[in-house]
Amino acid sequence: MSKPQEIDARGRWVVLDRTPEGTSLLAVGTEDYPGISPRNWLDARTKIVLVDKLKAVLSSGESFQGVVRYGSAEFAVTAKPVVSPDGQMVVGAYGIFDHPGHTLPDEPLLGTWQWRVSKTTGKNVGEDSSRWNENLFKIYGIDPATVESQRGPAGEWLAKLISTKDRDTIKLVIDSGISVNNRSRHLLSYEIIYGYGSANPGKKQIAMSARAYDDPDYPDAIMLRGFSREVASPTKVVTPGLSPVSSGLVAEALFALAADRAFAAIDMQTEVTFRTSAKWADFGLLPDFEGNLAALAHPDDKFAFEHHLASVAAGRIGPESSTDVRLRTSAETWKQFSVAVAPIDSADGESRYLMTSLVPVERQA
Repeated sequence: MSKPQEIDARGRWVVLDRTPEGTSLLAVGTEDYPGISPRNWLDARTKIVLVDKLKAVLSSGESFQGVVRYGSAEFAVTAKPVVSPDGQMVVGAYGIFDHPGHTLPDEPLLGTWQWRVSKTTGKNVGEDSSRWNENLFKIYGIDPATVESQRGPAGEWLAKLISTKDRDTIKLVIDSGISVNNRSRHLLSYEIIYGYGSANPGKKQIAMSARAYDDPDYPDAIMLRGFSREVASPTKVVTPGLSPVSSGLVAEALFALAADRAFAAIDMQTEVTFRTSAKWADFGLLPDFEGNLAALAHPDDKFAFEHHLASVAAGRIGPESSTDVRLRTSAETWKQFSVAVAPIDSADGESRYLMTSLVPVERQA
């Protein structure tokens, strides 16, 4: 992006995160930036009065509030850390400066999160694998007491709290980040469902800064940490070193299966259903389902169904082959479906992600 006149941030909240190379600028007031250099973009006064304090906060984890002189002028400065939910790491900093006595705008709401996953399988590791701080629950407009997923907030987050239009992309980018595990800072932007489960849910745009870190207590896992904030419109997505499956391939696999039916996208590696279509609940299947699809199968059908899914994932059969399976419904009854399966991308003939198409047998011609 071309460099404008140096930014004077007086009277506006500045948000920084940290990268392996140092600090980067994400926001000045309502203006968003894709992790650019504070040194190159902010004016001299802002760098001396505020950014130096923010860098100290990033190192110490301790807030600063006081007066800083610049030439003959005095400025009231506030600088605060953005701390991970476990209190173990400073993942960002934010602050503001202005003439003493001036009214300041409200602080930005910065919600932090952490997520521990296996380096090899991508599955959650440990009883505290997924944690959010209080601010992040506020951003999503949900009561922490209502989060019942055994995988912590992360389980609810993907299947229920991200808008359908962005869910595939975010799922595949995150999986790629776990697989590559390159410790780079990644910036994502996506639409969320605000107030999920309430009488009047809405939508918000979120920007996220995230990195992977070693976890000394779990050498076979990585700890993903970061923070999220509400933004007015989508921000630039920056994912250095990642090669995620294109979300367009999800739609390609979906439409390869045809017509009036329910769809479910599944991750064979983590045994997670990460997307279901509107028809899913219409056919009596469990709403907002996020578990192992094969776990819904009747005991007498489960082995054959698991074998069918594994055969498609291994490239031994294609989407022209289907199988009948009885699945458990929300009424705790069994309903028979004809299930077709198509791979979403493949590597060396094998596919981690599958799109399934489900047609109630009694509806077939």
